[in-house]
This record gives sequence, C-alpha cells and structure tokens, in this order.
Amino acid sequence: MRLTPENTSRFVQAGPVKIHYHEAGTGPVLLCIHGGAPGAFGWSNFGRNLEALSQNFRTLIVDLPGYGKSDKPAIDGVRTGAYAQCFKDMLESLGIDKAHILGMATGGAVAIKMALEFPGVVDRLVLINCPGGLSLFQQKSAPATHSYYQGEGPSMERMRASMERLVFDKRCITEEMVRERYEASIAPEFMAQAPEGKGGKPGENLEVLWPELHRIEAKTLIIWGRDNPTLNYDNSLYMLNRIKNSRVHIHSQCGLLVPIEKPEEFNLEVTGFLKLQ
Repeated sequence: MRLTPENTSRFVQAGPVKIHYHEAGTGPVLLCIHGGAPGAFGWSNFGRNLEALSQNFRTLIVDLPGYGKSDKPAIDGVRTGAYAQCFKDMLESLGIDKAHILGMATGGAVAIKMALEFPGVVDRLVLINCPGGLSLFQQKSAPATHSYYQGEGPSMERMRASMERLVFDKRCITEEMVRERYEASIAPEFMAQAPEGKGGKPGENLEVLWPELHRIEAKTLIIWGRDNPTLNYDNSLYMLNRIKNSRVHIHSQCGLLVPIEKPEEFNLEVTGFLKLQ
C-alpha cells in the first residue's frame, strides 16, 4: 500500500504537548525531526523518504511543537531544550527505550540536545545542515526567509522564492511542495506561535551547542550540502573534529534540503550508516 500523509498520520501525548507524527515500518526506531521555516512540518521535509526508510526502520516523522498538526504551546526564549524534552517524552509515551535520531536544520540542533541531555535514549545521530557547529571561515549570508511575512505578506510566489533559495537545483521544488508549505505558513496558530510565523530569523531562539559537542557519545553521521546558503559546509568539519565518533558526507551541487535534492543517495547513506555494525 502506498504511504500517504493520511494513512501514516498519528498523534501521541508527550508530556503536556500533543505531538503529530507519521509512522511506517518495523524494526529499530528512527525519529526524524524537521527544520524550522515558514510553514515547515515533518512530511514536507521527509515524507518523500518515508517509503525507503521504513523498509528497514520503524520510522517516525514528527511535527515540531508549534508546527504542522502538533500542539502550539507558547515557548519563551531558547527552544532547543523544550523540543528535546518533548521528544524524549514522546518516545517514553510510545514505550520506546532507544531510537536513532535524525534531524535537519533546527531538527538537527534538537537531535544534538537530545544526545547531550538524554544519551541513554539516543542510539545513533544523523545531523543534516544543522546549527550546532562553528564556522571556520567567513560564513555565507543567510537568505532572508524571515522577510516572508513582511511587506506584502505571504504568497505562493514568495514561498516558491523562499524554498528555491535553499536548493541548488530549483527543479526539485514542485508546485505541490510550494502549495503545502504556503498553506501551512498562513495557518493562524502557526503564525501566532512558531518563531518564523512571528517573523523571526532562521535559527533564532536556538541554544549555542558547539562548546558541548565533545560530550556526544553516539555514533554520528553529519550530512551537508556544499551549496547550502544558510550554514557554510565548514560547520560540518568543525563538528567532525569535535564529535568523537563521527563521519561527514558533503554533497556537491546540493543546498539545504538534502533529503529532497538527493533522495536516493540520502536514503542509502542513512540506511547504510544506521545498519553498520
């Protein structure tokens, strides 16, 4: 049966927060945490990878609190720890003792925080183009995704432009992807609570994690797009130097959205790393 957003949709109470997620597959648990951006949600980042990943793992694709169909609680100040606690609570509610944690962008910072604060829960880490490193060279200017709500406000055209800035090959951004993100970006609850909905900058209210990377014990795969305009690929080299048991794969001709731009390579490298003895 073809996996769809509808037939994989689930909800679970994670402490005080109800989390929406998609689930498919059996085997070791793989928790996938999406990035923060206007209208972001789990399926938009990883839904197109679910069929391949679920062949080897019980794959859970979550919506961050404040995003998608998850509850939208008010979170003041730094959000990384609150998100990490929420997903620890989620795994506990599902009776899961240990899981592989995969995170992209904001989701990667949350995965790092989980590995630091709850090492017993985290099996292996996959970090994709995420805050938490430190630039060794001059960092490229980040695209102004925070301007999406300013001026004339949200539109399909502005959402397409925002998404196309994040990729190397603009042809991978389909009309369906633009529409689902646009519709999510104008949901009143999202605009009221998510940082990007308030006009915040990407990565705003995330904890500074690079001084703590040496404490990570989990085996870690760091994936980067060489042409990522938000965080230069030298961040991945810093992480490689600081995380004791880590490896890096830098994709050429690829931006931020590696799971979307390089889906077959991404699925194979994640599966291979997580199954490696």
